[in-house]
Amino acid sequence: MFPKRILFNENLFSLLLMVLFFSSHAPCQKSFSGELTYRITKINANELQAGFSNNDEPEEEKMILYAKDSLLKMVHFNSINGIQESLQHLRLQKKILLLTIDSIQYAVQLPKESSKSDSDTLYQLEKKCFSRHRIADIKGKSMTLRHPMLKNNLEIWYAPKIESKYNAPYPGIPGMALKYYIVSEQGLYLYELESFKRYDPALALFQISQNAIALPLNEFLEILKSKE
Repeated sequence: MFPKRILFNENLFSLLLMVLFFSSHAPCQKSFSGELTYRITKINANELQAGFSNNDEPEEEKMILYAKDSLLKMVHFNSINGIQESLQHLRLQKKILLLTIDSIQYAVQLPKESSKSDSDTLYQLEKKCFSRHRIADIKGKSMTLRHPMLKNNLEIWYAPKIESKYNAPYPGIPGMALKYYIVSEQGLYLYELESFKRYDPALALFQISQNAIALPLNEFLEILKSKE
């Protein structure tokens, strides 16, 4: 038997979407090496239009991004579902999920994106004039965010001096996202940078364990089906 199969598959699908979401749309800006920690907050469903889930189960959620020039590691922590990890090579556009199932480690290669997804095109950004604010001690500029599932326009913030490829939740954002919103069927989520550290992370942080089984996504999904 494969324990908690349904819950795991839902979590895997969410992680797949998240990894694909933080892909590169980078202009010519400064590269970054270090660590970014984002606090994730679910916005009250009463503030949204119909169509969102009303499951407001309280939970703590964070996203930590480790960057070393073109290497990126994402660690997503959820107090209910635990830790999920992924690796990206931004220049080569390679993305790998790191998973452990039945004590077996997997490194799952995700396919390259060929074009913008339908969900990407629903986000519309508009620049604002004379809007500056520091978030986690980083100078940011704001933009207006529109989405058909939202009643009102929202304000998002980005760092114009840092390449957007390290965190680009929307196509065309002109810098690394600092404070922004993600719309999903489960609700509206606010991501806000709470810690920014510049340093040179060890290369080992971005390497796959020698014990991990490397395979493409389609083969990994076949393994999941065989455990049902």
